[in-house]
Amino acid sequence: MKLLHTADLHLGKVLHEHALIEDQRHIFRILLAILKDLSFNALVIAGDVYDRSIPSPDAVRLFGPFLGQLKKEYPALEVFLISGNHDSASRLGFGRELFDELGVHVVTDPEDAFKPIVVTARQEKTAFFMLPFLTAGSLKSVLTHGEGQEPAPLRAQSLLAKEAAARLEKARREAVENGADNTALIAHLFMTGGLSSKSERVFLGNAESVDSALFSGFDYIALGHLHKFQKIGEKAFYSGSPLAYSFSEAAHEKVFLAVTLEKGKAPHVEPLPITPLRKMTRLKGDFASFLQEDMADEIKASASDYLEIILTNPNLIENPLSLLSKRFPHLLSIDQSNAVTTRLREGTAMLNNGKKRHTMKEHDEQDIVADFLDFLAEIHGQDDFTDEAALFRDILLETEADP
Repeated sequence: MKLLHTADLHLGKVLHEHALIEDQRHIFRILLAILKDLSFNALVIAGDVYDRSIPSPDAVRLFGPFLGQLKKEYPALEVFLISGNHDSASRLGFGRELFDELGVHVVTDPEDAFKPIVVTARQEKTAFFMLPFLTAGSLKSVLTHGEGQEPAPLRAQSLLAKEAAARLEKARREAVENGADNTALIAHLFMTGGLSSKSERVFLGNAESVDSALFSGFDYIALGHLHKFQKIGEKAFYSGSPLAYSFSEAAHEKVFLAVTLEKGKAPHVEPLPITPLRKMTRLKGDFASFLQEDMADEIKASASDYLEIILTNPNLIENPLSLLSKRFPHLLSIDQSNAVTTRLREGTAMLNNGKKRHTMKEHDEQDIVADFLDFLAEIHGQDDFTDEAALFRDILLETEADP
């Protein structure tokens, strides 16, 4: 069995007010080209097909024709997709009974995860189990409820994962007894040890993390949710997202995974690098360095990329995005955290530095408040800070009362 594993398409994603539809269309073209290698038997999309639970019209218009073209060009290819935490399970699952007859298998209800879909390829049978994102109440404690008690809906992610794992293992063993040579799990979850990035929806603490050992019986685990390509344990892989969806992912290698399963052998996983329509790049430097006619080679080479520029200036630059966009047409973000930190440090020193602290008598209160409001206006680009001004005055009074 040879399958192509991807996840976290996030169709309809908007990055810093820039829609990425054309970039995602480019990804689909690459995917279709890879599948021209007719040795592939299946395509796996491990969740987060869309970026929003109510996807944009552009996102829907992109995905529908892609599926149509996919099945037209490769009618024997089996397609497996599950819902992720960004998807609406009910919307993504619409028409799944019809799609199933066409070889497009959609699972959005965790209760359907325990019914394998068996595909025969190269004279071997592979049983695919599909576990969509587990939401509170999506599974009941079928295996753990007491005798005579009605199964209760499970809320905690740890309990949901343990229930799903126990039921999956039972179903996996039955599939093997019924002649399956290989078993594969497609899941959208956060496995312990995985590295996340800023574009993912994260949760406090480790309440959402799942131990990979729970699913150790499977021959391959195709994961979605984390955007960085990575291996978890011996047989679990995150393909990562096919595009960088935040500048924290700018250095990530983006890939599809070509996976070969053969009875009695470890899965063979080959990363297939993806060349995006436009790279995502971070540049760092003084504001003036980006205005020079003779720019550094690194800056010149990145002029057509999606850019985030991190300014090292100690002072805030007014409207830097509009000024630099003339030279960098795909500039999406300006980071002036260095200047903001400097200003905050100076302000704190002015108010709290022993002998140098200004008091009401030494410095008129209104002057200090005006300086503070000017600072806020410079950062946020607006001038209505009535509540902030009142709070700042209270803080000044407390400072005077407790020198």
